[in-house]
Amino acid sequence: MFKALDERRNESSVWRLQALATDGCPEVSPLRLFTVGSADMAIALPSGPHVRGGLPPRVLRRVREYIDAHIEQRISVEALAKLANLSVCYFVRAFKQSVGLTPHDYLVRRRVERTMELLSETDLSLSEIALAAGFSDQSHCARRFRQHVGMSPRDYRWSIP
Repeated sequence: MFKALDERRNESSVWRLQALATDGCPEVSPLRLFTVGSADMAIALPSGPHVRGGLPPRVLRRVREYIDAHIEQRISVEALAKLANLSVCYFVRAFKQSVGLTPHDYLVRRRVERTMELLSETDLSLSEIALAAGFSDQSHCARRFRQHVGMSPRDYRWSIP
């Protein structure tokens, strides 16, 4: 009795997932579903790891180059979306799918990396480095630096041989 109930429950779950997939729900794809229970409920899986979506490589390269070239300036998501010729919402989703980070998180990470470069290569003060890396002030830079690197910019500079 319990086996028949479990099979019915699994079958109805698969049918609900199939209905979601065919109704255009982006989170559920019929190619991503798997076999549950019997063979008559089997759904074909893709033959290889095929990820669809995201930004085209040339657009992603253009956005990254723009960020690197204008790192010290205020960069808005709207400007990046315009550069990619996409709406803001679609750009944010596609960027995250391509890179694994939101545009804002990517920008902060690049600014922290730029801060690390300037700390190791120059003798500029921390406030000058913060502005050169695009942070609004030294406090914001130190907070984000500590969050990503695990130590303060001053300690990082002193730890470099």
